[in-house]
Parts: sequence; C-alpha cells; structure tokens
Amino acid sequence: MKKFDRKFQYPLMASMVLPTMLFGMSGIMAFRNLPVGGDFFSAWGAAIVQVIPSALLLLAVVAPTVRIFVTKVLLKPEQV
Repeated sequence: MKKFDRKFQYPLMASMVLPTMLFGMSGIMAFRNLPVGGDFFSAWGAAIVQVIPSALLLLAVVAPTVRIFVTKVLLKPEQV
C-alpha cells in the first residue's frame, strides 16, 4: 500500500474526522428529537440538510483564522 507523506497528516485527519462529526452529530440530534414511531432516516436527512451548509461556511471562516493564529502567535518562527 502506498503511504502519504507526513505533510498530509492534518488534511487527512480532517478529511476523515469532519464528515464523521457532521453526519454523526446530525444523527444524534435527529435521534434525540425523534418522536415515538418517527422515521429516523428522514429525520436524519433533514438534520443533515440543516447542518451541513452552515457547518461548511463556519469551517471556511474558522480554519484560516485558526491557522493564522497558530502560525503567528503560538509557533516559533522558522529558522532559516
């Protein structure tokens, strides 16, 4: 099996964790609010439709902001 370089560690982790969290949290939210005898999959689908667009927009704003904060404030400058 061909393996990826270390520089891809964080994008790979994010690409696996983000969908799991979005679909999992939508499923949990749908299950907790499901009326007795309700259809789980239709409620889950509705929850996904409500959550995904705002979550992706939030990701588009938060990810660059966090990256700038980490590189400018928390990490030491690179030694050349």
